[in-house]
Amino acid sequence: MAQIIKIQDCISRYEQDPYHYTNQFIRLKKQRWQTLEDISKAKQAGRFPAVEEAAIEEPGGGRKKKFSLKRKKEVSDINSGKEADDQWFNGLEAETDRHFMARIPADKKELASFFKEYLYQFQLKWASSTISDISSLSREINNDKILQILAQQLPDSYFLMYRPVLQVNQADVELSIIIFTPLEIYCAAFLEGDKESTYLGSKHRFWKEKTVRGRETSVLNPLTELFRTGSVLSGLLKGSGVELPVRKAIISRTSYIDYPEPPYGIEIYDRRQWSEWLARQQKNTAPIKSRQLKAASLLLSYGVSNAKRRKEWLD
Repeated sequence: MAQIIKIQDCISRYEQDPYHYTNQFIRLKKQRWQTLEDISKAKQAGRFPAVEEAAIEEPGGGRKKKFSLKRKKEVSDINSGKEADDQWFNGLEAETDRHFMARIPADKKELASFFKEYLYQFQLKWASSTISDISSLSREINNDKILQILAQQLPDSYFLMYRPVLQVNQADVELSIIIFTPLEIYCAAFLEGDKESTYLGSKHRFWKEKTVRGRETSVLNPLTELFRTGSVLSGLLKGSGVELPVRKAIISRTSYIDYPEPPYGIEIYDRRQWSEWLARQQKNTAPIKSRQLKAASLLLSYGVSNAKRRKEWLD
């Protein structure tokens, strides 16, 4: 599951310490999967009540009182200015909540889907808040299929900046989707149209989308944001001495893209090549690289964040 490190102009934990949080994500993901898998196996064996009892034990053998431990952690974290290791997993649903425990599937395949959705919701939370500040996610982002697919389908070693807003030359600039792989960076523009529609590419300001029923609509030329993103990205990397290949791609899961002679350096993956492109990324087993982290950290340092103080920090 790729790590969402920035969404538009939302504040992000990764902006504080990308090196710490990229490693923490992978470790916590493994720990939580093991916990849910143990619960699932116990439910298969008909030991759900016992599992619920075990799930609320403290590591030292003591018992958690519902909500009390979480509140103590919040107070402790506020006083120290730091976040407890498992704080990321608090807040959506209490672990001791019987309703949440009941939703954990006993079937392993169902558990994998449940875990992906569970983890994705926390990713959104982590990409839009810190221990002291929080940003509001729009309904559009909460329902964004592209963001969800990329986060859930790409490897853990991939980082996502979803249409990030950066401050470059004293101006706020919104970029396209940026995907940091261990070996290269993708600037990606996604076209989500009607199923099996055709996008007619050109050098003009607008492209045409033609549906199977013959209806035509105009969409902004995706090359504009791709060239802007590539230019900003290459300029920042060059100025910092970080060397990573930057690729630019137009991608559509749903539609065809008819553009016989795209500009040099532009890759096109439509509904005929989308699955192949995604499979190629999923086979990338390379671990997180130092250059990748440096590049991500560099862009995060230029990020614009629109957030408000949490209530507990206003007291």
